[in-house]
Amino acid sequence: ESKASKKKKKKSKKNPTETEELSRPTSLTRERRLPSGVTVRDLLVGTGAPVKSGKKLSLHYTGSLVSTGKVFDKNHSKQHPLVFRQGTGEVIRGLERGLEGMKVGGERVISIPSKLGYGKKGAGVD
Repeated sequence: ESKASKKKKKKSKKNPTETEELSRPTSLTRERRLPSGVTVRDLLVGTGAPVKSGKKLSLHYTGSLVSTGKVFDKNHSKQHPLVFRQGTGEVIRGLERGLEGMKVGGERVISIPSKLGYGKKGAGVD
């Protein structure tokens, strides 16, 4: 009987920073407070044209309460993104103001005060 030699395969240790993406994006910009009271923080700066009034936008969003983190609205359907024309009042004012200047392809956290959102009445009942 002959013994077959077994070759041990070396497990390649990959540098995690080279092969793994961060599970949660980090902010690329500091939080900025706009004159309207809306705060914005870019998680990913886009490479396309900046958002301007009159332009048609298509986006995915998650609406949550700052105080509790409770999600009250979201749209992550690739087939049915939220589509509207910037600056025409089709969406809440705080969203329009928070999107101004954002570049296409970017990702931004926008905190909207209630007076520029749904106000004291809210958006309805669950």
